[in-house]
Amino acid sequence: MRIGEILRLRSDFEDITSGYQMAAGSDIDTLDWFIENGHRSNSLRNGFDDAKKIALAIKEYYDGTKNT
Repeated sequence: MRIGEILRLRSDFEDITSGYQMAAGSDIDTLDWFIENGHRSNSLRNGFDDAKKIALAIKEYYDGTKNT
């Protein structure tokens, strides 16, 4: 995955979650929180499944590159 795609995914995540009950943004801590806790007050919102897939994809990329 290229950095441009990751940036696009971050933007998509922020667009989807703009009205969700959570901290704004898409830094790695926010993505971690969303993966673990986002379902509590957001699972019935439109786009939740897509947002979770995006968060998992970005987290996977981050975990694979944080040591390089």
